[in-house]
Amino acid sequence: MPAYFSIDISIEKERIYEGIYADYIDILDKNGIRFSSGYWDYMDESLESVIRWNEEKIREDYDLPVNEPYSNDYKQILLEYKHFSEVRTYIINDKDSDEIDFSIIIPEDELLTMKNGRVTFNEIVMEDIKELVLNLWKWTCVGAIQTALELSDGRTSIKKLREGASPSVEPFAIIPKEYFENGSKYRVHDVERDGALLEQ
Repeated sequence: MPAYFSIDISIEKERIYEGIYADYIDILDKNGIRFSSGYWDYMDESLESVIRWNEEKIREDYDLPVNEPYSNDYKQILLEYKHFSEVRTYIINDKDSDEIDFSIIIPEDELLTMKNGRVTFNEIVMEDIKELVLNLWKWTCVGAIQTALELSDGRTSIKKLREGASPSVEPFAIIPKEYFENGSKYRVHDVERDGALLEQ
């Protein structure tokens, strides 16, 4: 199994509304990320069926118990995006958390390149990813968007961001400006919805 780069879209549960997952899929589609199929045992399942299933699970605030089969969990889907060999999206939820996360993953080795003798992000490829992240930020229910490599610490919760914790910026993130402290090691750009785009 390859290592994956992730785009984590965090939404506070108080901002969840009826049809939120359908809207998420529609935003992806409008950004050139097309539904390909279900995943694992659900390759033949239609997009409409997956949307209905995941919408119901979101309404239930579902969190897979340890003793339940994975078939009861949120359903992942495979997507077609650019030239990438594999793109997937899935939902991460913890009943004890105030937020839910929609995650998109892409194999790391399709985003990385060698430059001056070290591994770095392919700038041309990442410009497309940055444009996607900026467009996802326009969705008014989104509280933070973070990016991470497989072996990083992963995303920081919105609650911790609000308290001043650092987001995962590999290689960029968008958080509300009010959560951002000056003196950051990142390049910072103002974006709409009073957001701050942080870049390595």
